[in-house]
Amino acid sequence: MKKILVLIICSILIITGCNKKTEDITPPSNQDAEEKITYSLELKGEETITLEYNGTYEEPGFVAVSSDGKDLNDEVKVESNIKNAPGEYEVTYTLQTEEETLTKTRKVVVKEMEITENAPFVPVLMYHYFYDDENGETGADGNYLAKTDFIAQLEYLKQNNYYFPTMKELREYVDGKRKLPEKSIILTMDDGAESNYRIAYPLAVQYQIPIIWFVVTSWTDPNMEYQQQIIKSGYVSMESHTHDMHKAGCSGMGHGGYFQCVSKEEGIKDLTTSKEMLKTATTVAYPFGDYNDNTKEIVKEAGYEMAFTTEWGVVKPGMDPYALPRVRISAGNSLQTFINSIT
Repeated sequence: MKKILVLIICSILIITGCNKKTEDITPPSNQDAEEKITYSLELKGEETITLEYNGTYEEPGFVAVSSDGKDLNDEVKVESNIKNAPGEYEVTYTLQTEEETLTKTRKVVVKEMEITENAPFVPVLMYHYFYDDENGETGADGNYLAKTDFIAQLEYLKQNNYYFPTMKELREYVDGKRKLPEKSIILTMDDGAESNYRIAYPLAVQYQIPIIWFVVTSWTDPNMEYQQQIIKSGYVSMESHTHDMHKAGCSGMGHGGYFQCVSKEEGIKDLTTSKEMLKTATTVAYPFGDYNDNTKEIVKEAGYEMAFTTEWGVVKPGMDPYALPRVRISAGNSLQTFINSIT
């Protein structure tokens, strides 16, 4: 009878799982029991920020942490394309971990400057070369401007809330199709000299003031990588100073600029080459400032919308868009002289 009971009990235990393998009831290892580390990236402040034109963007910040309490703010990469120009821009925040990439985006809107009265005129400044007087450099002649003088001019423009139109906006202004704020001004630099890259470009970025370089494309290739990086900054645009016409050879005409005497076919070929290299050029600065009816016709037929001379003056509505004047900025003039020339 006892044997029968034992057999019955064992049968029941077998049915209910008493014979399970040891590994089925082994507790999980410590490694399996550990919690997986997670990461978070959150923005402080508003996800959309609106700025007035010439306003200063102040980064509201962000918080990046891991679930085990580590502060990861220093590992966040922040990239921005904000420019001092009306439009919509982005600030991107990226946290890269071994497991994943976390990204957040903030939108920044720069508002159009309010126009109460149309600007009676727009000074288009003409610079050439710069020298670093802070480090003992000197200028060769009146076309060389000291770095400290250029800084003083940029600070004045920034502090007095000037607006910096694009070439497209200026052409529409000349044609009477657009109003511009009363304090509007454009900074141009002829030739594309080394000091433009070394001195003018970093200051343009620092003060968020766009500058326009009129470059001779046979002297410098705008498609080189470092040139493209400068253009991508948003504070330098390149326009044409012709491809290979910045030379003498037209006797008895102005400064002798060859472009005045060139055939229409040769001139159009030159400007077309320049336009193709620059890709976005719409404007020409005449070499030596020399121009005549021949050069104006060539510029038009090559597809450009405006051309600048070196004649002194400010741009006004109704002017000939292919013979626009500029304000030459020379060495040795005081800040007050600069102010007087643009007001």
